Amino acid sequence: MIYASTSCLKNPQNIIRVLDEYEKVGIENVELGSVHSNFQTKKLRKYNFNFITHGYFPPPKTPFNFNLASQRKIIREKSIKLAKDAIDVCSDIESPIFTFHAGFTVDPSKLGKRFSREGMADREIAIDTFIESSHTILDYASSNGINLAMELNVVQKFNLDNGENNLLLFANYDETMIFLKKFRKNEMGLLLDLGHTSVTSHWLKFDKNKFVTKIRKFVSVVHASNNNGLQDQHKELTKTCWQTSKLKDFKKKPITLETMNLTTDQIKKNIQIAKDAIK
Repeated sequence: MIYASTSCLKNPQNIIRVLDEYEKVGIENVELGSVHSNFQTKKLRKYNFNFITHGYFPPPKTPFNFNLASQRKIIREKSIKLAKDAIDVCSDIESPIFTFHAGFTVDPSKLGKRFSREGMADREIAIDTFIESSHTILDYASSNGINLAMELNVVQKFNLDNGENNLLLFANYDETMIFLKKFRKNEMGLLLDLGHTSVTSHWLKFDKNKFVTKIRKFVSVVHASNNNGLQDQHKELTKTCWQTSKLKDFKKKPITLETMNLTTDQIKKNIQIAKDAIK
């Protein structure tokens, strides 16, 4: 099934406006995304979409950067609370899955920009903290009948140190397997963002096709957007881009269009490109 993220539409801060626009043009499958202003989540009940839920959602009144690996107790606890709030929303709107972001060895002030290196945690300690936080969320999700999946990080040039990835957890295959081995089979899934894979594979110098082949069996949800292979740009899909070529491998999984700054006509065109790709 092909979903449109609520992050796709131009000026998406007001999620109710986004949902009204989607309803108007007949978009039925919707992923609640990560770029919105705070709102009353009970308003979601009036819509008849097939929902799934992702990331920094529901948006908190006071913004912060979600990091389940944080060594700052207040950030870690806020992150766990946000995830539990998302699971409550999933239960309320019949979203079967919540997908959440991988963590960092630092607490960034802003995503999508160069992170500060100040206060960088030992990588193994950060991984252990992230796994512990994920188990806490999993216990809560399981008691509510909601599935979970972790989204792999994207590594871009500005966050490398002499070609090394010291800041972002779970961006390559081996480290992601360390995470999954801490859970029982099928207890925790992965969100594979093909846009992330295109970029990360370039900067960490691994084969993106081999990576997709190896990780495919662990994937629960897929994100798709286009880019230049160097930056995570969230551009429109084309019929011939690499990300589109990989969608058929996941035709039985939820696939979310996570492009940005589009009109509803452009979103529907991209949904059709994805549908054609998985036929």
